Amino acid sequence: MNARLPAVLLCGLMPFACAQDPGAAATPQEPAAADGAALLKQMLDQFQKEGITYDKATQTVSVTATVNQPPDPIEYLLIHKRGKRHEAVFWTASKPSVLNAALLLLGLEPGTNATYTEKDPPPTMEEIEAGADPLVITPPKGRNFWMTVRWQVPTEQAVVAPGEAQPTKAVEYCVEDLLLDLTTQEPVEDCSWVYLGGRMAQLYKGEPEIYMADAEGNLVSTCYMSPDNHLATMVHERARDDQNWWTTNKLPEPGTEVQFVFHKMEPVLHQEREKRIAALKKARAEAAAKEGGGEQKK
Repeated sequence: MNARLPAVLLCGLMPFACAQDPGAAATPQEPAAADGAALLKQMLDQFQKEGITYDKATQTVSVTATVNQPPDPIEYLLIHKRGKRHEAVFWTASKPSVLNAALLLLGLEPGTNATYTEKDPPPTMEEIEAGADPLVITPPKGRNFWMTVRWQVPTEQAVVAPGEAQPTKAVEYCVEDLLLDLTTQEPVEDCSWVYLGGRMAQLYKGEPEIYMADAEGNLVSTCYMSPDNHLATMVHERARDDQNWWTTNKLPEPGTEVQFVFHKMEPVLHQEREKRIAALKKARAEAAAKEGGGEQKK
């Protein structure tokens, strides 16, 4: 094995190599030389077994996932099948530590999770009842990454002979287009995503440390969760609220298989979305100004 590889990079492949805190890992480097090439092949083979695709050329990692049908507000964008199914949009059968190894190989760098401190002096009971937050929240920090979701839909107006399969085409959306902000009743805007990397910890005293996401199964959160056992988190002014998120009508039917894609670099799809949102914000501001001017004339 190449000694330069951080131990957490091998977490899903060789559990005995994971007795370190992933937060201490250096920026991952791809293996070099003969032993490194063999290790990389081993890792890629393991990714394939777990339904994970690492694409160096496009700087993406994709994982096979399934559309969930949660009964409760959304707290997680993506979970493992053993995670919190009642409040997640997608679930995957892929092992969290193996997915994390792929994200590290991609070059994602762990940031810091949100932190909470009590206000000093604390707000009065009247202020709290009026909506004041008793905590000072420092949002997560770190280099952004992006996510999209791709799936197949039937081709419109396709004529299919008896016994032939219905032809399909791929559609792809930014994850933000699939997540509804209940405060605005619109797909989420002005958010970003920070990779955390999960952590090693003991489940029980006296036992070896394990990768906690493998035990809990929660992967990408839409609100601020602590401790940071999950792989990544949303950054948003309303991510303090775990009751603020639902799904939009762009999400396919429950049970639909999708490719959930992590992007190291901002994809064109997201760039185009940001342009649309900027135009929409401008139109809103102009409409508000026009309405305000009309009211003043009255």
